[in-house]
Amino acid sequence: MIDAGKGPWKYLVMWLRFYYAIHFLKSGINYAVFGVIPDFSKAGAVGPYLAEMNNIGFYPFIKYLEIVLGSMLLFNFFVPLALAVMAGIAFQIAYLNLVISPHPRQLFTGTQELLLCGLLILAYGKSYSGLLVSKAQPHFLWSK
Repeated sequence: MIDAGKGPWKYLVMWLRFYYAIHFLKSGINYAVFGVIPDFSKAGAVGPYLAEMNNIGFYPFIKYLEIVLGSMLLFNFFVPLALAVMAGIAFQIAYLNLVISPHPRQLFTGTQELLLCGLLILAYGKSYSGLLVSKAQPHFLWSK
């Protein structure tokens, strides 16, 4: 069985984690520090949706969240939790880019999001094993 934490796999997973972290940090910092807001009118059918996300403050929230999540990945801090939250963002980006507005650039972006997040979730899969219990019993985090 392949162990993602040993041998060359360890370095591949580390590289993917760094790449995905930098991808999220770049996106969030471009908005938070430099005020870069894409021209939503050029986003096709997704444009009005993104414009409304910006109007209600959800777009800025996601951008700041990208900075936090990217930092978590970069510094190897609660990586499985960060990936679980990133999965929601990645699926939305992939859906919008692959189904709603499938332009060449968006096709790459949507596919990249799914591949990076999916591969990293597989690499850290053992961390999620407790979620795959068919008849789970309630237990507080602090209980033994």
